[in-house]
Amino acid sequence: MELKLVIFDMDGVILDSERVANLAWFQVSEKYNLGLTLEKLRDIKGGTTARTEGILAKLVGEEIAKKILVEKKEKQLEIIKSEGGIKLKKGVVELLKYIKEKGLKCVVATSTSRESAERQLKETGVYKYFDTLTFGDEIENGKPAPDIFLKACEKVKVSPEEAIVIEDSVLGATAANRAMIRCFVVEDTIKFTEEENKLAYKKFENLLKVKEYLEKYN
Repeated sequence: MELKLVIFDMDGVILDSERVANLAWFQVSEKYNLGLTLEKLRDIKGGTTARTEGILAKLVGEEIAKKILVEKKEKQLEIIKSEGGIKLKKGVVELLKYIKEKGLKCVVATSTSRESAERQLKETGVYKYFDTLTFGDEIENGKPAPDIFLKACEKVKVSPEEAIVIEDSVLGATAANRAMIRCFVVEDTIKFTEEENKLAYKKFENLLKVKEYLEKYN
């Protein structure tokens, strides 16, 4: 396949942050009696903070929703600190090195804030592998709209047809499909349903498997 660009979602694809985020969500859920389950988290994860806040506001009101998001972030940072820092997902470095060796463009497209994303990518030592980063505040509509992935293509002057997106969320996979970009799904804490699997161009167990596939077919 013709490939010039690999676009990475960050949380749950590059960083082992979705597991930590879930723990934080369950802690605030217990405090505020939200009744969150992994199934319910499917609806609020993978999008922008504004989108998440809007969903929570319908449940508990705008003021409490803002408070919950602040506390969730604080608890997430506490968990990361207790674990000795954020960890990389399996195969990240190997895949990133392969992409660079092949001379492909490499971009992060994340709804996470610019400051937080840059800090975490630098702390984990992978920031140097990316040609550029694209953030939610650069586009009008967050995932599942295609804007962030189209912006990533635009930044490095590569057409969507010559790119792939690596995603772990249904919102992200939907966004990739709407951008007409092939989506490689590597599931993390949230598993796709049979219907949602149709969003995936290919599905992989981990990023090492993505590397093996690209070595064989690219």
